[in-house]
Amino acid sequence: MILHNKLRVFSLLTIILFTSSCSDESSSRKKRTAPAHQVETASVAYKQLSIEKTLPGTLEAIRKVQIFNQQQGLLTALNFREGDQVKQGDVLATLDDALIQADLNKALAVFKQSKLDLKRLNNLAKRKLASDDEAAKAQTALDIAQAELKLNKIKLSHTKITAPFAGIISQRLTEPGNVIALHSNILNLIDSSSLTARLYISELLLPLIQQDDQVKIKIDALGDQMFNGKVIRIHPTIDADTRRGVIEISLTPIPAGAAPGQLARITLKTTSKTRLMIPFDAVRHDNTGAYVYRIENNKARRIYIRTGIQNQREIEILEGLNENDNVVILGFLGLKNDKPVTVN
Repeated sequence: MILHNKLRVFSLLTIILFTSSCSDESSSRKKRTAPAHQVETASVAYKQLSIEKTLPGTLEAIRKVQIFNQQQGLLTALNFREGDQVKQGDVLATLDDALIQADLNKALAVFKQSKLDLKRLNNLAKRKLASDDEAAKAQTALDIAQAELKLNKIKLSHTKITAPFAGIISQRLTEPGNVIALHSNILNLIDSSSLTARLYISELLLPLIQQDDQVKIKIDALGDQMFNGKVIRIHPTIDADTRRGVIEISLTPIPAGAAPGQLARITLKTTSKTRLMIPFDAVRHDNTGAYVYRIENNKARRIYIRTGIQNQREIEILEGLNENDNVVILGFLGLKNDKPVTVN
């Protein structure tokens, strides 16, 4: 009986000790907290920067024209071929002019006769031997003959097609002996005095570009040599889909070996400007937009931002951050809004 009572007391003490131990362990677990998330940060800072961008473009002739005939007929001569240099006023093509010359001779004869008729009637009218109405009709006949003469002279001039400017023949599209219809494209001519390239520029960068800004041009086909160029035109509109505008670059003089159609790489450098910058690695994206984690009271807080120009490994901040804010640049795995952090 005494042994039985001792066993009961022992069991009770064991239960009390075990319960106390569990309670102490549970309390210890509650007191332990998860370690803070470790991150690296960078400060938001104003910097004096000029943006440098290298963009691809295709060289084009500054002027390209299609040469059309303004008079139909037999093509008797086509004096140049692709690659030939021509001067302004050079005769490029000649059409058979026999029929037009005959019409011109006829018109000239009618004009001379009309002039004589008017002179005779004016003399008769002075002596009251012809009416003023007859003299007026003679004047009208002379005017018509003069117009017909002028028309045939113009037609005759159109049988010789001349170069509107100095350049290079880029295409020859017919041959002598062909009868060509009115307004047929017979030759194409390009201006060889300068080459241009058209570039598509971000709407953020476009306001920083000015007409006559100097640029550097590298033409892949000519190796690593750099050539000087300048901005000659800035288009006034922005494409609503791409948010890009257009500028045109001129390459003058044309270096040896440069030709329309070649790939060129144009390097633009803007004027220096103060910008609020952060490392590009700090920027994250979700369905709402771009954001960063800013450190506030040892916690990482998600802040949505609006960005501007990217320059190498940094990007401009337009909205959302202030100078000297600290933002996370490393340690994003498992990082959430308002999570405690330790900055390394």
